[in-house]
Amino acid sequence: AVSIATAAVWPGGGAGFSLTGTNTPIGLWEAGGIPRLSHHEFQGRVSVGDGTTNQESHATAVASVLNAAGLYTVIYPVGVTNPQAAKGMSYVAPVISNNSSNDVSEMASQVATNGFRISNHSYSVRCGWQWIGFAWAWFGHSNISQTVDWKFGAYTAEAYGIDTNVYAARTYLPVWTPGNSGSEGPPVQPTNHYYFPPGSETGYLVTGVTRSIDGDSGGYDSLHPQGCAKNVLTVGNVSNLVAGYTGPGSVRLGPQTPFGPTDDGRLKPDIVAPGTDIIMAGSAADNNFILGSGTSFAAPAISGSINLLNQLRNTLHPSARPWLASTMKGLVIHTADEAGDHPGPDYRFGWGLMNTRRAAELVRNNATNGWKSFIKEIFLPDGESIEIPVPFAAGQTGRFTIVWTDTAGAPQTNAVIDSPTPRLVNDLDLRVISPSGTTNFPYVLNPDLTNQSAVTRAAGATTGDDSRNNVEQVVITNTVAGTYLVRITHKGTLSGGGQWVTWAMSGGQAQERPPLVISQPVVTASNKLAFSWPSVVGQLYQVQYRNDVEGPGWSNWDGEISAIRTNTAVEVDMDGPDGRRFYRVIEVE
Repeated sequence: AVSIATAAVWPGGGAGFSLTGTNTPIGLWEAGGIPRLSHHEFQGRVSVGDGTTNQESHATAVASVLNAAGLYTVIYPVGVTNPQAAKGMSYVAPVISNNSSNDVSEMASQVATNGFRISNHSYSVRCGWQWIGFAWAWFGHSNISQTVDWKFGAYTAEAYGIDTNVYAARTYLPVWTPGNSGSEGPPVQPTNHYYFPPGSETGYLVTGVTRSIDGDSGGYDSLHPQGCAKNVLTVGNVSNLVAGYTGPGSVRLGPQTPFGPTDDGRLKPDIVAPGTDIIMAGSAADNNFILGSGTSFAAPAISGSINLLNQLRNTLHPSARPWLASTMKGLVIHTADEAGDHPGPDYRFGWGLMNTRRAAELVRNNATNGWKSFIKEIFLPDGESIEIPVPFAAGQTGRFTIVWTDTAGAPQTNAVIDSPTPRLVNDLDLRVISPSGTTNFPYVLNPDLTNQSAVTRAAGATTGDDSRNNVEQVVITNTVAGTYLVRITHKGTLSGGGQWVTWAMSGGQAQERPPLVISQPVVTASNKLAFSWPSVVGQLYQVQYRNDVEGPGWSNWDGEISAIRTNTAVEVDMDGPDGRRFYRVIEVE
């Protein structure tokens, strides 16, 4: 909580938010069972959604990172007193737990039933090498390769199913672990180990066979498949920052945390959080605690913290529609602390270390300064572009981020190692044009899918055209005074006729909402006229009509309009009696 500035938004945390997670439920799916419901730290706030009854340690630990009350003091390390040692990020939030065996179908149904905005998934399919307590085991597919597990970095049917769910739900974001396979494997080979054929729970002993350490050179391409889904937030593991974030060098990778890229060259993980030497509730007794490490425990730190942001949203905008999944994901990415050897994203730390306080401050600024000046949800119609003018003072750092929930890509049905087939469907582009006309491009990384060079993959991000990821970010240092123009376009044809996209900005000046005044109508045909009004990009508007000012209420003319420019125009008809009809425009949200 200190490492990712979540403690700062708790009551008494100093940031002025007092967020606890109250009334914001979190979904939890676990492979081994459910948490120990009677554990004192849960205070009855953990329930079961799918009837699973077997309680186990991993689920209990993960749930405690989400919502443990922090009742107990634990002595760890030796001689060190840790009050509220297991306090969860959303320590008042309800958690609804499920077994992962039917996760994709349950996610869809429980989003509808329980109104989940966020869920945590600290499990994945088994890949490559794994220590099973008494020996090494290998979970590859020996008919495909005796040395390399094809599943690393693959966009499988599991990833496809998850992306399909998120695209359909729109306002629901799963947070996923990418496994713990970074450079994992026996230190000496060949070694006696067990081989588990695909789909089998029974392994058999293998001798005299040498297999590759998990991942490519340098530990890259070691992500488990669910973490390769486009629309989830994938979390890597770093060590605790006891004194909080003090710079990129203070963020250190945890053991066996996996690296990207995916097989098609996308950036994963998206974000990192501490998952090393975490004190958590255990399942042995109602006051039992354990120590654990891995991405399993980094992921719920992110899930629980996003849940606090949802609580803040509900407080600031109690009648507003829920955020899009891309907005929750975009807030985390946009406000993250820099990590790694170079500015910008990389395949080890993703976009950096989550900073809950900075994300909450951006949400608050967006609500109180101007109107949707810093966070926008915009529908981009096929064949159109979005244009957002943003005024800047001199000497600022401008940061612009877009994130969109993409249509699921074609899943990899054949077990082929390192399939480079692109999985991005709707390819959006972010450009920021300076007052002098210079075009600023987003960060891009070189996945080096051909040579798989660790040196190339470790290199700093450059800028250019990104045709792989559904996240793009432009950073401009030392801005000049004037108005920058943000332009969002797309390549090809947009699946679904258009794409919802989230845009976030930092460094620029808030803008006042213009008065909603309709321009003088202009006749465009014998029974048509057009009018326009000054609009806030990302604001939803509804044109309404009535045939008589003394008649019944207003009716909607066509659907809602998501403004894509600072002036919005419509063409309407005049089919009312006597060729007369009254129109108005209202803000929907």
